[in-house]
Amino acid sequence: MDDRFRVLTTEGRGDYREKGSKFLAFAFPVSHSDEVDTFIAALKSQHPKARHFCYAYRIDDDEWRANDDGEPRHSAGTPIFRQIQSAELYRTAVVVIRYFGGTKLGVSGLINAYETAAAEALSKAASKTTFPTVIHSYTVSYAIYNRLMQLLSEYDAEIIHQNMAENVDLTLRIRTTQSEMFSNLMDPLLKGSGS
Repeated sequence: MDDRFRVLTTEGRGDYREKGSKFLAFAFPVSHSDEVDTFIAALKSQHPKARHFCYAYRIDDDEWRANDDGEPRHSAGTPIFRQIQSAELYRTAVVVIRYFGGTKLGVSGLINAYETAAAEALSKAASKTTFPTVIHSYTVSYAIYNRLMQLLSEYDAEIIHQNMAENVDLTLRIRTTQSEMFSNLMDPLLKGSGS
């Protein structure tokens, strides 16, 4: 089973202009929907004259949202969301703010403007492939520490915290699909060492 997915690692910005209206797009990585609200609040204070703050985000397949913020239904949030889907991104949000230029663009014009601005912002953000992980914590003796280091090199695991004292306290991030197998190898080591 392939559990990999793509996420943004940097922010990206896009800019589209049509008939006097200006569309500024901001793509950014997110872990929780609350981060989107915080980002929009900051944009509203930076751009008090903008009329619309339309957005879409996708944390995972079950947690996503698209918002038109006063534009005609499905003319802003949905086109932005389609760009996130098209880029196959997760844990990603895009906000497009609109400065109204005095001329109505019509629904098809709005769809094009929001899609184009969102696509440009996403294209200017860096992304990477990642996978779901879980956290494991262990206290190990120095006698099995080297064996543990060998195991880590065989798995998609990384040390996120380590404290070396009488024993070694470790916090590890391990790929979810490998977690059970890793634990099955660790259990006999821990039992054998009395840890």
